[in-house]
Amino acid sequence: MYYLKKLQFQELGSPDADGKISRGRYFLISKESGDFFPPLSETELNDTQLIPILTNEGQKKVYCSLVYHNNKFHGSAAKQPRNEYRLYLNTTIDPDRHYFNPGDIVVFSKLRDENDEFVYQMNLFTAHDENYSVLNEIIESAPLRGAHAVFEQELDFINIVEEVQADILVPEEVKKTIQAQDEELKGDIGESSIEQIEQSRGANLFNSSSFRDFVLLGYQARCAITNEVISYERLNNLEAAHIKPKAHKGSFLPCNGIAMSRDMHWAFDKGMFTINEDYRVQVHDDIRETCLNKYHNQIISLPKDDFFKPEKLFLAYHQSKIFGLFKKSGGIRALR
Repeated sequence: MYYLKKLQFQELGSPDADGKISRGRYFLISKESGDFFPPLSETELNDTQLIPILTNEGQKKVYCSLVYHNNKFHGSAAKQPRNEYRLYLNTTIDPDRHYFNPGDIVVFSKLRDENDEFVYQMNLFTAHDENYSVLNEIIESAPLRGAHAVFEQELDFINIVEEVQADILVPEEVKKTIQAQDEELKGDIGESSIEQIEQSRGANLFNSSSFRDFVLLGYQARCAITNEVISYERLNNLEAAHIKPKAHKGSFLPCNGIAMSRDMHWAFDKGMFTINEDYRVQVHDDIRETCLNKYHNQIISLPKDDFFKPEKLFLAYHQSKIFGLFKKSGGIRALR
């Protein structure tokens, strides 16, 4: 299935005669696109989802914000309020603000990654491309209002990425979107509990794939405990470890994750070590004779960006609920 979009003048910042852009750039997404894109709430103000978009023939996965602007529903004071879906571009995809131009056609292909989550491959066609007229005809004959089309037949000139193994990019615009939501809600609900943190920081924005992408990116693709990684091309031994486990209804917030090698992730999940409020490794007394002891009291490698750092309430949860669980599940011989 494909979603076709012919770009309009006003979406691209209304460039003047000299090409100067005066406003933000976005794609207007049809409300009649069905379930091609993730559903957004009609009642929540400006509900948002993070959309992973594959660019450069699948070599890069860039997260963008899909927003349902529903100010009209919420009683906007604007003269002509309206409700509309917008997929916001960012400087990573469009660094010079001239990559997209009015009249270009963008084709999105909907794929699934290794976690069975959706990703969206994007292909751009200009009026000079040989298949442009085919796409334009599909759009003009589509029942959707405006310059959109949902097309379910195969387009043999679209090369679909067979395996999603792309460089991960989280643009500053996306982080600012999440942080703005955090600030907006923080004053209303405070941050006195894990549940309130999850609400204010937008836990609903993330899934298993974006959680892993954000966490590994934040730790620069290295284990926070060993500061090492075993890698070959796009393969590596890193995982995104939940601090408050999924089995305990832990969220996919990046601040609930730490990049760890597979063996460290396993030991962390078993409660053989924890991380205290000073970000120091605390190895359990009962297994100090194992190889883990060399990391005891060591400060973990932290992300440079505060956005990705572990939330201390999640660390406290691991200390009180997970630390020492291995004693209930059968021995420590595997670590010796």
